[in-house]
Amino acid sequence: MNFAGQWAEGEVRSLEECWRRIWAAIDSLGIEGMKRPTTAGWTAKEMFAHLAFWEETAVPVIKSMLRGGPEVPLHEWYGGDDLVDLSPGQDWSHTTHIHNAREARWARAHSPEEILDRLRKAQHSSVQVISTITDEEGKGVIGKYWSGAARCAHFEEHLGELGEGAEV
Repeated sequence: MNFAGQWAEGEVRSLEECWRRIWAAIDSLGIEGMKRPTTAGWTAKEMFAHLAFWEETAVPVIKSMLRGGPEVPLHEWYGGDDLVDLSPGQDWSHTTHIHNAREARWARAHSPEEILDRLRKAQHSSVQVISTITDEEGKGVIGKYWSGAARCAHFEEHLGELGEGAEV
């Protein structure tokens, strides 16, 4: 993998370790375990769909919103199939609860295998765009919100919700 600078290389390496923990937890749960409730009240598969969505946002947020590039059409960046709650021009960053509810709904209608496929794709696209962050960008708002530490903190928060019986 090519990196835009040292910041990106270090952050991707950090993320890779966090993703290993995610996939180890998934392996520990198994397909049937994806249906079990977490301590937060959603199922494991709903939680992993949630993680996929937020990782999918890396591409449009970094490329369009933070770098000022052309707007990425919703159908090109969203891995699910229902963004009726999000309209162009809406300040969606303040609608976390809407996104989380939508992702839980999406997950209930899809198999664990589909969710894991989506999560793999989200991981790949997120890591790819993070590898393009320059050292200068890493010092600013992009680095603040898209650092490996920020992503890993989000993962760890949710891994803790799996409770006992999952290797995390």
